[in-house]
Amino acid sequence: MIFLKWNLQWIVKQKDGCFDFEETLYFPSEMFHNLSQINGLKSVFVTGQGRLDMKNRHLYVDFKVKGQMILPCAVSLEDVDYPFEINSSVTFAFYKPLDDEDVIEVKRDTVDLTPVIFQEIMLDVPMRVVKDGATLKTEGNGWKVLNEEDEHEDEDYIDPRLAKLKDYFKDKE
Repeated sequence: MIFLKWNLQWIVKQKDGCFDFEETLYFPSEMFHNLSQINGLKSVFVTGQGRLDMKNRHLYVDFKVKGQMILPCAVSLEDVDYPFEINSSVTFAFYKPLDDEDVIEVKRDTVDLTPVIFQEIMLDVPMRVVKDGATLKTEGNGWKVLNEEDEHEDEDYIDPRLAKLKDYFKDKE
């Protein structure tokens, strides 16, 4: 897995603390085993720029993420490639921020943008997608979906395991 990380010393050496970046990120399939709403990511390309403000000890990063999510179809559960594009900005602080500050604390003078990108992608996952041409299975091994016509046909059906009970109440009357 490739990480988008920058050390404070490297950032300071850049012209006026400003830098551009572009990188292709790969997220291993193991990251998605416990997630039901997304099966994977592919072709994740990140571009952006960073600007260091040493007076306030902030790093401002603007970035754009493009790629494809692999999502389960809401009907068939087959994989669906879903393109996405996200524009975002984030502020990193090289100090312990207050609770009401909307910044991300930098640990050990190393800025890591990768978890922020992953979080932005997860927030962009749609509630559901349906694959073109997906059809709902209406029956399988030992089951079938009933509609209103089928319901009337099955009203007289008695489960063989419960057949003896139908005569139980006739004797009581």
